[in-house]
Amino acid sequence: MGGGILVIGLGNALRGDDRVGLWVAARVAAAHWPQVTGLPLEAADPMLLLETWAGYERVYVVDAVAGSLPAGTIVRVDLLRRRERQAVVTPATSHGLGLAHAVELGRALHALPRHLILYGIVGREFVYGGSLSPDVEAAARRVLARLRRACRAATGRAEACTNTR
Repeated sequence: MGGGILVIGLGNALRGDDRVGLWVAARVAAAHWPQVTGLPLEAADPMLLLETWAGYERVYVVDAVAGSLPAGTIVRVDLLRRRERQAVVTPATSHGLGLAHAVELGRALHALPRHLILYGIVGREFVYGGSLSPDVEAAARRVLARLRRACRAATGRAEACTNTR
């Protein structure tokens, strides 16, 4: 997979706003941006995450988070910086715990990408059968735009990453 960009979307497709990471990653995958892979994952097993991001230089993880901030708030966290990681983010569900364990395990095994960024989107509704709330969907679209800009910057091609289907 060498050196490209990976966008991992974590979530549960059956739990309302918890599906936001899956929503973003599926759109990245469908857009066919050069040197970018979009991967929706409903499981955040630490070993699976380590294997999944192996060989990628830049990894972006998108997931729903819980907190006192308003729904739809985007929290960007550099997961390679301990202080940032501990400061702000509370996972909305247990797959966020898998991500935290994967980062610590990756650190111990020297198996982390050069860049590992979390885009956490504060959710409101996590009930079974629900859809994305309007605030969370709007935030997901903004994260998609940020990822598109990051792709352009990383590839050095202004025309790259234009399709967002």
